[in-house]
Amino acid sequence: MRDAEVERTLARIANPVFRAAGLNPASVHVYIVNDRELNAFVAGGQNIFLFTGLLARLETIDQLRAVIAHETGHITGGHQARRDQAMKGARGMALIGMIGAAAATAGGSPTAGLAIASSSRQAAERSMLAHNRAEEASADQAGIRYMAAAGSDPAAMLEVLDLFRGQEALMPSRMDPYALTHPLWSERIALLEQKTAALPHGDGPSPEDVYWHDRMVAKITGFLGRPSEVARRYPAGDGSEAATLARAIAAHRRPDPARAAALADTLIAARPEDAYYHELKGQFLLESGQAGGAVAAYREAVALAPDEPLILAGLGRALLNLEDGAADAEARAVLSRSAALDKANAGVYRDLALAEARLGDEGAASLATAERFVLEGRFADAERHAGRAAGLLPAGSPGWLQAQDVITVARRAQK
Repeated sequence: MRDAEVERTLARIANPVFRAAGLNPASVHVYIVNDRELNAFVAGGQNIFLFTGLLARLETIDQLRAVIAHETGHITGGHQARRDQAMKGARGMALIGMIGAAAATAGGSPTAGLAIASSSRQAAERSMLAHNRAEEASADQAGIRYMAAAGSDPAAMLEVLDLFRGQEALMPSRMDPYALTHPLWSERIALLEQKTAALPHGDGPSPEDVYWHDRMVAKITGFLGRPSEVARRYPAGDGSEAATLARAIAAHRRPDPARAAALADTLIAARPEDAYYHELKGQFLLESGQAGGAVAAYREAVALAPDEPLILAGLGRALLNLEDGAADAEARAVLSRSAALDKANAGVYRDLALAEARLGDEGAASLATAERFVLEGRFADAERHAGRAAGLLPAGSPGWLQAQDVITVARRAQK
């Protein structure tokens, strides 16, 4: 599952840290894992995984930046290399497969509009993802330097660690996963206190960054929190935009389509040029069986953000739900553009395969299905469908050549 707004917000928060660390933000990928646990980790190269439980628990942008800065310290310190070596066995390959699917699997679930990778409690394989004390201390020191250079308050890293104070005295089964994979000890905290005191503490996040962070938290809470959590975090007297957003999503989940749509309209009235609110209304309508209204809402969103692949993907999916030949042809064009802009969205390839099949192009449908299976780590299925595509598409055509590439990748991955 993917969400354009949340990905944009995370980029706003994370990119200053990456730049401070000397990393190209385009080369570091941040993924959200749909799990209520408090955890974050680096795996599979420059990939940072943040759990929704942690995102919902952290109270400020600087606290979130502290987690990202710490994980960035693991990247720049090369700490993942040791664990990548440990993951070469069968269990490690299973984890790598999970990471690949998390990094690539995309939209279509009716339960959320977030950039969330499916996970289970076992997915983290904590023994492989755990850091030793030297690595933790190194990541701490690097992280607070990056935060200071990015204009954030490095003391926020201490605030994050405060969430886990006392965990080291618990049985492992009772510890938060972050405390398991990022061991705490008193000397670590004392050293951080000493080092952060000597660093500049920044001017605080901009009001615009706070605004988008508040919306991200509202979205996560609305889509993934229990109704009681939404009510507790956004009580009846809270008339903020974030509260309205969370209540709209909660109404959609109940489901109460009329109230969800009304609240979405309230948000749009306040910010008519906000593509993400039009997209959200489109999602509400599509998932409540109102494909025509969804198409109209997604068209508004695309007009405001024409190069946002995830919004294009939503429009394509809504068009397919009209079950009309002309709409299928438009869906194919829209989904092809989305795939060209974001090649890591498995859901787009699933929908594109459906559009191609409806329009009678079985070769293109098989190719799109093969590309979807590569992204999902289903390499045997990918090889089979790519072979079918190669047999149906004209030899030497761009599609035929792409099918050959998929076959090569799938075979190599199965060795």
